[in-house]
Amino acid sequence: MKKRILSLLFIACLLLLLPSIGAARSTVLTQSGTEYVVQENIAPMTVIPLNDALDREFRPLYETRPDGPNLHVLEGDPLTGPSQTLFRYGRNYTGSGNLHFHTHDYRLWLIEGALKHWDADGNEDSAPILLPGSYVYQPADLIHAANCLTERCIAYVIFDGPIETGFPDNTSSPPEER
Repeated sequence: MKKRILSLLFIACLLLLLPSIGAARSTVLTQSGTEYVVQENIAPMTVIPLNDALDREFRPLYETRPDGPNLHVLEGDPLTGPSQTLFRYGRNYTGSGNLHFHTHDYRLWLIEGALKHWDADGNEDSAPILLPGSYVYQPADLIHAANCLTERCIAYVIFDGPIETGFPDNTSSPPEER
C-alpha cells in the first residue's frame, strides 16, 4: 500500500513538472545588474532542403478546383488561423488572372518558376515577371490577381489568418466557374 501511494505521489509530481519539460531557461543580466530568468518553450528545429520542398505532397487549396493552387502546410492551420505553407501553381492555373482578395495579409517568396502578380489598377501585361527569390506582400482586402508563366511555380507563403478568398462581385467562385 505504501509503495502504491509513493508511486501515485511520484506520478503527481511528474504531472506538475510537465509544463517545464522541454523548456529552455536562460539567465539574463541587465545593465543595472538585475538578474532574471527567461523561460521559453522551444519547438523542434525544422530543416527542409529545397529539393525536398519541391517534391512534397500538395493538396488542392479548394477541393472543387484541383487544377488551382495546391498547398503543403508547414505550420499552422490555413482553414482556421495563421499558417506557413508551400503553394504550387501550374501554368495558367484555374482562376489565374481573376481579380480576388483575401481577408488576411500574406507574404510570398517565390521559390521556383516565373510568376506575375498585379493589383486592380494593373494588369498581367504590365506586371513585372517575378523570378525565384522575389517577394510579394499582399495586404488583406486588396484586390489582386496572379498567373504562373512556367510549367510550375512554387512559393513559400505566410498567411496572417485563415486563407479566405473573395471576389469583387461578392461571389465565392471565380468568374469562369459561374
